[in-house]
Amino acid sequence: MSWFLEGEAGGFNADPNQTVADYLNTWLTAKTLFLKPTSTARSRDYVHNDLAPAFGTRKLDDLGRRHITAFVTRELAAGRGRATLNRCPATLSSALRDAVRRHRLAHNPASPPALRRPPAPERRIWTANEAVRFLQHCHQADPDMADLFEFRIGTGLRKGEAPGLHWDDVHLTEGSVRADHTLRDRQQPTRHHRPRPAHNWGVGSTIRRHVGPWGERNDRRGSGWSGRRLTE
Repeated sequence: MSWFLEGEAGGFNADPNQTVADYLNTWLTAKTLFLKPTSTARSRDYVHNDLAPAFGTRKLDDLGRRHITAFVTRELAAGRGRATLNRCPATLSSALRDAVRRHRLAHNPASPPALRRPPAPERRIWTANEAVRFLQHCHQADPDMADLFEFRIGTGLRKGEAPGLHWDDVHLTEGSVRADHTLRDRQQPTRHHRPRPAHNWGVGSTIRRHVGPWGERNDRRGSGWSGRRLTE
């Protein structure tokens, strides 16, 4: 009884008869408040389509490593991809890690993973000629996106930093930009500081092509450029 009451006070179900499916659904509900929408959707798919059918009726306290290993082996034999069978048990491991953190379980049977993560393919950096051909095609197909790509290539900004850039961060006379914001999947900017040069690849001229129309539009609104993102 004391164990049960302690679990309830800690925000989790300490019932020894709790099933894996019940725990995973409770875990998903709580994680929705913290995970990105894409991560939530992926975790939900793994829980509902794979983990619950495989382990759902089993008691959480009875779930062992042998059950997880048997699941991975069975799915491999059925032709499931190794990448999927790495991510799916990883979702289970994340859920069980929270159970250990909350003292619901003594250990995480899904850790270490039953299947080693497949090696990432080697990434090849474009040559200058390949980058030029890519930008030439983009300027014909979609000039605005071409400017964005040219800007990122020239400054080395990450994919979340470029759309999070503000006009206040652009310093044409200095030939630099300040990556003070990063735009996440939930469109919530985070602040950091990473100055980047803006003089390579004609990035300065790329920015100047946008100063006229953007500045004119913002001046009509009476708000100026301060605090506005380049992509707004």
